[in-house]
Amino acid sequence: MNPINAGEARTGEGLAGRWYVLGVLTFVSFFAYMDRMAIAILIEPIKADLDLTDSQLGLISGLAFAAFYATLGLPLARLADRGSRVKLLSLCLFIWSVMTAITGQTRNFTQLFLARMGVGVGEAGCVPPAHSLLADYFPLHRRGLAISIFQSGATLGLSLGVIMVGILGQYFGWRMALLIIGGASVPLALLVAFTIREPLRTHSSDVPPERALDAIGSLLRRRAFLHLAIAYSLSAGCLNGVGQWFPALFMRSFGLSIAEVGAWIGTATGIGGVAGLLTGGLIVGRLVRRNPRWELWLPAITYGTSVPLYFLMLFSSSAGVAIAIKLLANYLASIGGGVALAAIQSLTEQTRRATAVSIVLFASALFGTGFGPFFVGLLSDLLMPFAGIESLRYALLITCALLLWSTLHYLLAVRHANSKVAAQDPALAMA
Repeated sequence: MNPINAGEARTGEGLAGRWYVLGVLTFVSFFAYMDRMAIAILIEPIKADLDLTDSQLGLISGLAFAAFYATLGLPLARLADRGSRVKLLSLCLFIWSVMTAITGQTRNFTQLFLARMGVGVGEAGCVPPAHSLLADYFPLHRRGLAISIFQSGATLGLSLGVIMVGILGQYFGWRMALLIIGGASVPLALLVAFTIREPLRTHSSDVPPERALDAIGSLLRRRAFLHLAIAYSLSAGCLNGVGQWFPALFMRSFGLSIAEVGAWIGTATGIGGVAGLLTGGLIVGRLVRRNPRWELWLPAITYGTSVPLYFLMLFSSSAGVAIAIKLLANYLASIGGGVALAAIQSLTEQTRRATAVSIVLFASALFGTGFGPFFVGLLSDLLMPFAGIESLRYALLITCALLLWSTLHYLLAVRHANSKVAAQDPALAMA
């Protein structure tokens, strides 16, 4: 039985069914990242309305979301590996949609912090079960493209979503903007629950369920997987910090409005991100047939080459030039980002896939989503007496150096990864 037919036997779906599932999950990814990024584009009116500091805004946009996103990610992933991923995903989608709407009704820092934590609770159950579903629906040589398309939904959420939120915030205020985008994704939760079929798993029912600590310990002892988790987390620290604060930089340094910043940054993020993800998915599908280590080589190459572009972007004196450079930098970083996430599925077994993704997201949420924006905000406050209005620019420059550290760990992951992957049991043996 060839890999494609084997996939149909597991899922009970033909080719059209697979692409329908991928389409629905991509929309889920779109709303997840639009709801997550909405705070970034609305950060200036929120600051003025609630009288908050940059450090407080860094906590709200980062740690408040990441605290429960990271904490609940692992237990929810274990539920996904042992139960219905479809039911879990639809419930979590409903929760974060409602909490996004509630965020728009908050009146002070504490309420806003707690509401963002609620969004993190829901989104903790998004990516791990979605990636696990896609790994069952698609064979190895198509998995990189499938996950890259799924991640392109996230990029569109960060681009088209930012444009939509910017327009809503400009004309209706930040509170109504959050209420609208939160309510818009509730029907999608019903679509997931009633139209996606849970694939059959191939492991024997006679095998007792693995304890969570045993699964986590086994994965962390694999040096290639461990270095991949570190590398992805470091890159997330940079990219989340830049992503959350770049709109504020444009407003402060170039005097642009919310709607203008949303349109400019949304367009650059969308074009660069989607093009990069699709390019990475298409390229890696060919390269892994020669050597599966390309799932790790490609991120190392693209993240490393994007570093000088981010430096040029931050010190550009023209808004148009900065956006053009950002588009190219996003393109290179997105090639590596989508491929790196697909590599997680190739480093573990079928019954540990959601757990493996959750471990990586746990680390990247704490360091990237949580620490990254707060670190930038804190540096900006510390540099303010010396750099004035340009303090944010220098804070972002320091943060971007994390990409070089990330590249080193991708290369270390390559060193410890075996060069052979079995089609039905894709776990790589670690040196």
